[in-house]
Amino acid sequence: MTVERLAGLLGAPDRRPAQVPWEDSAAVLDGLRFPADYRWLVDTYGEIRIRSDFGIYGPQRDRGGFAAFRAYTADAYEQVELTHEEPRFPETPDRPPYEMLPEPGGLLPWGGDNRGNYVFWLTADPDQDRWPVVVWIQDLELWDVFPGGTTAFLAALITGEYHLSRELLGSDSHPLWEFEADWNGRGGRPVA
Repeated sequence: MTVERLAGLLGAPDRRPAQVPWEDSAAVLDGLRFPADYRWLVDTYGEIRIRSDFGIYGPQRDRGGFAAFRAYTADAYEQVELTHEEPRFPETPDRPPYEMLPEPGGLLPWGGDNRGNYVFWLTADPDQDRWPVVVWIQDLELWDVFPGGTTAFLAALITGEYHLSRELLGSDSHPLWEFEADWNGRGGRPVA
């Protein structure tokens, strides 16, 4: 149901992205496989940017393929750790409440914005289609858990039903979404 809801919000893509060899991900990411709704999103729309600000990572062959998710994890971990080491708010703990991959059940980032906010999957459940979305809002030093998966989260984000939508999305004056790239690394242009 959430796949159909998100497709209705985004509309039909104007191009068909190159298909990702998803079967290769487990060998690169220590047995992890990506959630089915995320695979659908990337296979249907590619790597995209919502409201010109919030990006959804997609694997690209020329940027390391699935191994690039290790780099995304390292970058996110560094930003999160710095905030927790030097918090602005006294209630911010000195350590994040979650571990990052490669720790068992750790966080795996799949999107974010230019302000240091990230969305992750909490990979503790052996069924990747049951991974909740964990959100990190850097300016607020706030962690939040969204109980649904990728497409449910994105639908709630776009419609404003998610209570932190304003923290993650750019202005409504930007196109709803833009194609960024696909598995072959092809860039895109705004899609109305």
